[in-house]
Amino acid sequence: MTLQQTRFVPAPPVTPGEFLRDRILVPLGITQDQLAAALQVSRFSVNQIVNGRRSVTADMALRLAKVTSTSSELWLNLQRDLDLYEAQLELARKQPQLTVLRQPKEGSELIVDVEDD
Repeated sequence: MTLQQTRFVPAPPVTPGEFLRDRILVPLGITQDQLAAALQVSRFSVNQIVNGRRSVTADMALRLAKVTSTSSELWLNLQRDLDLYEAQLELARKQPQLTVLRQPKEGSELIVDVEDD
């Protein structure tokens, strides 16, 4: 019997738009028009975010935090997680031949302080 090597494929993260739609707009009965007015942006901008066609910028994160009583970090973290996931998929697809320049210290997988060397 041989062991098959399995590759871990993470589940896609919740997008800022999914979070906005499923956790705020729908439960509270808020329309995209109402949100756009509260944010002082176009309905098109809100719709693009909700449908995953536009990223949440720092400015938009601050606006969303203010009008939804959340934090800007929430929105930026959701966007960061999505960006990293998409970049990871793209990098895996391209399969670049990256050269490792620094090996982790023995018994350590993470770099805590690069100045310890």
